[in-house]
This record gives sequence, structure tokens and C-alpha cells, in this order.
Amino acid sequence: MDTLTFSDGRLTARLQHEEDILWLALNDDRSGRLLGRSRLLALEVHDKACRRTERAEKLRIDEVERLEDGVHITVADAARGVRVGLWLRMSNGELIARLPITEVYEDLPDVYRLFAVDLLPTLLSCGPDGQLILPVGSGTLCSPRNKARASDRFLIYGEQDRWELLPLFPACATSSPDGGLISLATAGACETECRVATDGAGHGCVSLSFHLRKHWPDPVETETREIRFIPIPAKMDAVLCTAKRLRKHVMEDLGKPTLLARAKECPEVAYLLETLILKLFHAVERQGYMMAGCDKTSPLSFLRTMTFAECAANLKRIYAAGIKKVYTQAVGWNARGHDGWYPARFPIDERLGGEAGFRALIESGNALGYMMSAHDNFMMACRRSPAFDPECVVHDVYGEPLIHGWWAGGVECANWPLAFSDDRLGGHLRRMKALGLRGTYYSDYMAQPLEVNYHPRHRGSRTQCMLGMRRVQDAAREVFGSAGAENSFLHIVLPSDHCVSVGSDWHTQMAPDSWPIKALLERRVPLWHLALHGLVVHEGQMDTWPALMQTILLGGAPRDEWSAHPGVMPVLDDARIALLKAIDDLAVKRFGHLRALEMTGYAEPAPNVKVARFEDGTDITADFGKEELLVNGERIARPAAYGTGR
Repeated sequence: MDTLTFSDGRLTARLQHEEDILWLALNDDRSGRLLGRSRLLALEVHDKACRRTERAEKLRIDEVERLEDGVHITVADAARGVRVGLWLRMSNGELIARLPITEVYEDLPDVYRLFAVDLLPTLLSCGPDGQLILPVGSGTLCSPRNKARASDRFLIYGEQDRWELLPLFPACATSSPDGGLISLATAGACETECRVATDGAGHGCVSLSFHLRKHWPDPVETETREIRFIPIPAKMDAVLCTAKRLRKHVMEDLGKPTLLARAKECPEVAYLLETLILKLFHAVERQGYMMAGCDKTSPLSFLRTMTFAECAANLKRIYAAGIKKVYTQAVGWNARGHDGWYPARFPIDERLGGEAGFRALIESGNALGYMMSAHDNFMMACRRSPAFDPECVVHDVYGEPLIHGWWAGGVECANWPLAFSDDRLGGHLRRMKALGLRGTYYSDYMAQPLEVNYHPRHRGSRTQCMLGMRRVQDAAREVFGSAGAENSFLHIVLPSDHCVSVGSDWHTQMAPDSWPIKALLERRVPLWHLALHGLVVHEGQMDTWPALMQTILLGGAPRDEWSAHPGVMPVLDDARIALLKAIDDLAVKRFGHLRALEMTGYAEPAPNVKVARFEDGTDITADFGKEELLVNGERIARPAAYGTGR
């Protein structure tokens, strides 16, 4: 067996050539510990004639070229005419693997196409005393102990047919008592797949691999892929180490500034750091997923829950209660209400007060000192909308407009923002600003997983889909100074100052039991928060005292949504105003500063007990069994507005 070794003095890789297989072993030079050993790669090639994807593990080794800091390798699935070049380098104690698309050759593309390169599939492995760290939701742990034999795979930033997994960030890891290993996609993350497996005997592995295609006609993104492997020292918290390495990548490689830095240059962000977030729900049509359980006995399909005049009066009541800083998002202000006629928003519905009434509401809120903004949507294209344009929507693999959902606006397709004219994006935003709106501009429906577009002229990859979403956020920042978005996939966090969902147990519980990964998802951890807190404001719930405890624990910004009349959202009565005042006093005025700080630690020392630490030294303990909250050892009284129950 031939062996080639390369090292930077901190990490050593041994590449072993055994007939038609390459193996790689990774050693930590400081501890002398073997971090892992794995087959270097396998190629997954689709055979169009047989209509199946086959895995090639035994490969022809065409070239092994020694470099000053690593090795360049070329391998081939000779029978199918597929060749791949891979670069392995060592830098600052990390192994870097790069796949340039210029070095992917398909000599018989009418019959064979490369779908994926499975890279170092078992390098990140652990036994019964270890854990797998998966990029599901805010982060999920899995112990291989007592797990059945299972394997599963999913794309980073999601697939529509598996939306419940919510893979928010491009990293995974393993941990054991003697240390662990991180895998982090630092380039081409949108084209990266996470794979996880358990062997039924107490061992498991997780990996990131290079994804090229899911279907035969998929356009292949030309961006070079890169995955880094980073050791976790013994006795170190593997979740914390993974989070902080991800944070370093986000700040240093991707250029994401802190919220405190943003606040110095952007008054809209400075205001966002000190506010209670209120969504003002005006109207919606009685159809679609969201309205499945609503009362449909009325002959009117349009459900009006708050006019603009009623909303203005309610904001004055909130101000009179002592809540002086509020960031609002008007929901359902547009034609036919929430999700009504997107991508058309105008004319503003007369049943709510029309454009004059909306302007008056905005002016009234601004006069109170509130940051008046709107809930908008650039990704939804309702087929019955007068502004529906098939040139601007994603086309599916069959060449038809991609049906993406059924909401209050009816059957809708997914928009492709890279195809938007300036008038459709920047022009609309400028028109919204002319109404008097100011502050962080919120774009809904950014929660959707990435799509491939098969449109004949606007054909594009998952990466191009991401760039379209980023185009929306960049335009909103240009016009309004700050942008917010639904959901918190890393790719949408980067251009945003505010995001909504960081995943919840609800998402994974919704996943079908037939998915192998469902049995592997044991416990959520706030890896996302440890990595990204203080770089983006994230919303938290406040409907119950335990929900507010969780929001304060994780430094979130509390958000409420209400109307003047029942039907969809709670009614803003005196009791709710009293609750909002109590929440504002506690979670905004007293602990709101935490939303701009880095989270530096997290632990669960006992069942139902969670502890978080922030960079200013603040320690928060939330005992959900006793429903007690302590900050720096001081017990925080439950607000009387919550009553005695949950």
C-alpha cells in the first residue's frame, strides 16, 4: 500500500493508495489522536439507459500530484467516462477539500452524468459514547447508541419534499470523549448534501458531500465547492466549537457584521434593537392551507379583521399604555388581503380604507415614533393575480410553472427574482417607501427551500435561486436601509438584519415516521444561536410564560400579532395590551440588550433546565419544569398579566 503524507504541523493527513481505492487518515499532531479514516470518495453516476443512479467506489487513479501543502488527485469511473479532480490542502490545522467544476468531465453525457461526489463518507464517525451533530433546525443531536441500522441524506437549505427538516446551516460534526471533528461547507453550500448513517451496533457517521444534480436535466452550478474539516479538542463542547467555527466563517469569509456595527451605520437597525415587534393583521381570503380550519359559514370570502382606522386607534392605545418603541408589520394591507394577489399589491383594498387610509395609518404610527413597515412577499406568484408573469416564475422539471402551494391567494407558483425587472423589485419598493413606510422591510415566504429552475430562458441552479432571494434583500436594504425575512436559513440571514423562525420541535415532529432520519433526531440544541446571535435579530414567541422564558433565554425579540376583530389572530383587548406592556418592560427594556450580543455558552444541566451565557457575562437559567427564570442568580417574577396558568 503506497502512502503519501502531508501536514502543517498541527494536522497530518495520510493518503493511502490500495489498488483502485484511495483511503485518507487524519491525525491531530498536538494530541497524537487519530481523528478518523475513510475512503476518500465515491462517485454517484446516473445511467440514463438503465434509469438508475449507481455508486462507483472502485475508481481508476489517474493522477496523484504532490503539492507543497497537500495533494491534487484525479480519479475516474472509466466504464462510464466520468472523471473528477480533487484538491486536498492543509492550512491552519484544517483539511480543505475543493472540487472545481472545471475538473468534472463527462465523456458520454448522453448516457452517463455525475450526480454527486460522496467525500470522506466515514471520516466523521463515533461509537456508543459519542454523538452526531446534525444541521437540522437550530441543531440536533443523535447518539448512535441503541439506534437501528439506518441511513438518510438531505440537501443543505432544504428541499420542498422534505421541508420539515429545515437544514439552516452548512455544518455537521461528531463528538466523543477524546474529541471530535467538524465538517463545514465554506463554498458552494447550496449545492451540498448532508448524509447520516447508523450501523445498528452503536456506531454512526455524518458527512457533507458535493451535490451536482438531483434530476438528469438539472443545470450544474459552476461555483467551486469547498468543504473544510476541523478537529475538536478533547473535553471541549462540540456544539459550541462547531458553532464558533461557523460564526468565524460567516464573519470572516462571508463578511457578516455584528448588529452593533450595523446599528452604528444604520438608524433602522439601531431602532430594531430596542423594539417590541407587532404584526398588524388586517384581512385574508377564506381559503388555502392557513385558513383550512376557519369559519366558512359567511357568504363573504373576504375576512376583514381590522381596518386601517381601527389599527391606528389600537396603536394609540398601545402608546398610551407606555410602550414607546414598536416595529410594526402590516399584514394583509394589500389587494384581497394576506397573500391575496401577489405579485400585485395595488390597489390597496378599499374594504380596509384604501390607499388614503393606509397612508393615514402610517402617518399616525410614525407620529407616535413607531417604525411603521409592511409584510410583503416577492416569492409568491398567485396564478389568478393580474400581475402573474410566467416569465418570472420557476418552471418544474416538466417545463411547466412550478406549483408551490395553495394559500389565501389561491394556487401559487414560486417566483424567480433573478428574472424581475427593476420596476418589479426596486420600483415597487420605492413606491412603498413613498407611502411613508420606514425601517426594516420584511419579506415573507423566504422560508421555502431552494429550487432548480428549468425555465427555457431563466434556467438556474439552487445557488441561482439563493442569489435571487438575496437580490430581494439587497434591494430592500438599498431602499429602506434594513431588511428582514421569514425563516433563518444562513443564506438569507447574510443580507438580513431580522429573521423569524429558527426551527422548532414542531417541524421535526411533522416529518413522516417513514423517513429514516426521523428516528435519529433526539434533541435540539441552539447551535444556530451560538453561531449567529448578535449578527441578526431573531424573533421569539411570547404567548405563554414558558414561551417568553425561552425567548429571553435565547436573546430573542418578542413578537405578537393581533387584530381588532376575531377570525384569525387574537383581538387586541385591554388584557392583551397589559400583557404587551409587561413583556415590553421585561423582554425589551430590561433584557432587550441581549439580542445584540454574542451567545458564548449553553448547557442543559438537568432535565427541563437550560442555561445560556452572553458575552457581557449575563447568565440566564430557565427551569421549564418549575417555570422559573433566573438572570445572574436573581429570580425574575412571572408577569401578573400571564395569570396563574401557562
